[in-house]
Amino acid sequence: MILFICLSLSLDSETNIFNVKKDLFSFSDYLELVNNVKQSYLYRNQFNESNGYVYSAFFACQFLNNKLFLMPETYFESHQKEFLKIKKVYKLLPNDPFVIVLFDKNLQNTTDRNQYLEIKNWYSKKRREVMDALWNGKFNLEDYKRVLSFIEENLDWYILQQSKEITMSDLHFTAAMGFMYSLDGNSKVYKKRKFEVQIEVNEHQIAGVGMILRLGPNQEVIVENPLEGSPAMKAGLLSGDIIVKINDIDVRNMEFEEVIRHQKGKPGSTVHFEIKRGRNRKSIPILVKREILSFDTVKGEFIRFDPDLALIRVFRWDDQNISVAKEMNSEYKRLSKLAKEQNKKLKGILLDFRYLRGGTMDSIAETINLFMKKGLLFSIQNGKGEVTERYAKANEPIELPVAILVDRYTSSGGELIAGSLQFHKRAIVIGERTSGNAALASTFHFSNNENYGMEILDSLYFLPSKKSFHEKGIIPDIQFTSEFDGGNLFFKKENYDLNHSPFVEVAENKNSQFPIEEIQSWVKENGKANVEIERRKNDPIRPDVFLFHAVDAFNGYLQTHTSGKSNGEIK
Repeated sequence: MILFICLSLSLDSETNIFNVKKDLFSFSDYLELVNNVKQSYLYRNQFNESNGYVYSAFFACQFLNNKLFLMPETYFESHQKEFLKIKKVYKLLPNDPFVIVLFDKNLQNTTDRNQYLEIKNWYSKKRREVMDALWNGKFNLEDYKRVLSFIEENLDWYILQQSKEITMSDLHFTAAMGFMYSLDGNSKVYKKRKFEVQIEVNEHQIAGVGMILRLGPNQEVIVENPLEGSPAMKAGLLSGDIIVKINDIDVRNMEFEEVIRHQKGKPGSTVHFEIKRGRNRKSIPILVKREILSFDTVKGEFIRFDPDLALIRVFRWDDQNISVAKEMNSEYKRLSKLAKEQNKKLKGILLDFRYLRGGTMDSIAETINLFMKKGLLFSIQNGKGEVTERYAKANEPIELPVAILVDRYTSSGGELIAGSLQFHKRAIVIGERTSGNAALASTFHFSNNENYGMEILDSLYFLPSKKSFHEKGIIPDIQFTSEFDGGNLFFKKENYDLNHSPFVEVAENKNSQFPIEEIQSWVKENGKANVEIERRKNDPIRPDVFLFHAVDAFNGYLQTHTSGKSNGEIK
């Protein structure tokens, strides 16, 4: 299955397209990227180079004009009856197996909303079909250069049509993105300013609304995670929300840095967001008041409606000056001491890894090592078949029963920790199937261009079972979904999301150690989640339904099984 990534970029312009400066992206940069992929890409012996070139050409055509399509001539001939009005068809050479088609429908001039949506959906469907048709066809570097020459010859006309300046630098960069997207979802080329830290940190304080944003695959601005206790969280912004407007300004026409700047301002001032949420993408207005915020990397607390359980949340890995493992251990010791002072005994630890992405090899190993006395933690294998293994150190690990809460956004380091502890039966994993990102990408710099960089997938993480969770995700022992209606969230068949490979068959986790029916029965009779949800339904902050049900599931496990210790193993 080929998924087309629709680009809508706004890049720096330069009047003289041949005046290559360091802040522009050149054809030689594009060729350097291709060469690095050939040398370093994990699947370099299997990937089809022609797919990279044809994606490059297709993306460049689409960047000029969303109605300009590169397509196989055979596809064009067999689908003409399905096309909207065609303005012109270009065939660059008589023997070319492809044509460039310009459609004559302008979405911007369509005032009827139903007609607008109908045309927009047609274009989206047609992009996917055309990309499928182009995949694994015969297309080489010379073909790509010929398409690029065609674009250069007609560039002035497209600039006039779009009422904005476009340079060859823009197109070379967009083509490079197309080449990377032909590989996988982890390799990428980027303009360094776009990927700088999005929040200004000053002794762990930031000014703004308190959320981390990311660019989606189609350049939508997505809420990665509202920070705990932030104005964004209090106002009801959720992870996965798509920001459409800020203060009535459409963010789709903004540079990413500009989107970040619009969140910031004088403390106490307000920001008007228009977001889209959920599968129906309903538009929702949200008003957020800016504050000076403090935030943590790791935070531990007792669960309010079950104070014998310790909750340790890991929010992010991105601070290189902080050891996540040390912070987690510190929070655990603090809570243990506090529990002793209050004459209560902790019965378990719930690690919250929802929305958690990234993590270095050392930080992941240190975190798993907190709960393991011996054994293989994980391994890494590169494209040459070379394997690096990480083992537990002989230490005194935390021995309390552990549950790990994950969701569809848990990625990379969070997945690896959950999967490793799950394999060793040291933790029970609760929640949704994780995103399936076991990739390690190395960063490369361009020889003559300091303002751009690239990341190329070159290795994969493997669980202690010697299996990779890449494009599969970690299957929780107890599964439920975040698509809730306030009722019991247990479910037997999950909904696959776009991060997972459609070709990978994933069965339910049928670990006999965790009989779901027995746990469900206990939860039905003794669970507190639904009562807590009802009690807090009018709270100004939306109750954490996912967490409440996870606590019930963990308690169901603890109550229906005898907890013991044997090398840290849960029994």
